[in-house]
Amino acid sequence: MMETRFANKRAVVTGGAAGIGAAIATRIAAEGGTVMVWDRDADATASISEKVDTIHGMTVDLTDPEAVNQAAAATAEKLGGIDVLVCSAG
Repeated sequence: MMETRFANKRAVVTGGAAGIGAAIATRIAAEGGTVMVWDRDADATASISEKVDTIHGMTVDLTDPEAVNQAAAATAEKLGGIDVLVCSAG
């Protein structure tokens, strides 16, 4: 039986374009969630968002507070809110 603990949840995964972050983003999507990946690697971000329909990507410099604020606002608008934050960058 497939787990659905993230059904109807909207998640942000920082550093989610590769490695552990990508695995987390993929798992959340597999369990029914919609994911916005924030990563500084534009190519990797585009790649993961092309693989899974419910994973979206945004290139974000997490060291820039204004960029983070803009990304949060844009993500909330696109997804209709944010329920889960996974800090995996770094």
